[in-house]
Amino acid sequence: MTKITVLLVDDHEGFINAAIRHLRKLEWLEIVGRAGNGLEAIERSETLRPDVVLMDLAMPEMGGLQATRLIKTQDNPPFVVIASHFDDAEHREHASRAGADEFVSKLSYIQEVLPILEKFKENRSHE
Repeated sequence: MTKITVLLVDDHEGFINAAIRHLRKLEWLEIVGRAGNGLEAIERSETLRPDVVLMDLAMPEMGGLQATRLIKTQDNPPFVVIASHFDDAEHREHASRAGADEFVSKLSYIQEVLPILEKFKENRSHE
């Protein structure tokens, strides 16, 4: 079975550690890297070639929207999920325009991100 590879991007170490604790329980998923801002996310996405990037919206140096725009220009770009505390129509629209495939609220992160990853895995297995 091929694992889904994931790059975690967030400037809060505690948030990344909590996400890792939940995601490492999934035997079909592998966290291949982490980044603390959009610039690192672009570089790691290019180097690690993850299937999925779980991207924070607001970060220092470069935020998730600009990073998503640039990651989506890469050859065979990853599936990008933007996560934010700012869960409203305007932020969802900005994420969509930047090229994000999905948007989740950080307030219910794991509950929202797990079904997205499971659906991605299902779609991948039918290719």
